[in-house]
Amino acid sequence: MPYISKEDLEQARRIDLLTYLKTCEPDELVSMGHEKYKLKSHDSLKLSNGKWFWWSHNIGGRSIRLACSKSSFDM
Repeated sequence: MPYISKEDLEQARRIDLLTYLKTCEPDELVSMGHEKYKLKSHDSLKLSNGKWFWWSHNIGGRSIRLACSKSSFDM
């Protein structure tokens, strides 16, 4: 496992999922209207207003951490 600095780890904990996806995986986002998105690979995961909800797993929030722990992405 590669080394991750404390600063990088703290920054990752603060970022929301939509910001991450817009920056790192923009092709994964499917627009559903003004600032509303779903994912190509996980169409039950919806994002808007800095929040996300994954309907098929009945979980959601702002932080990227929970999404990563429940996903099959390599984030």
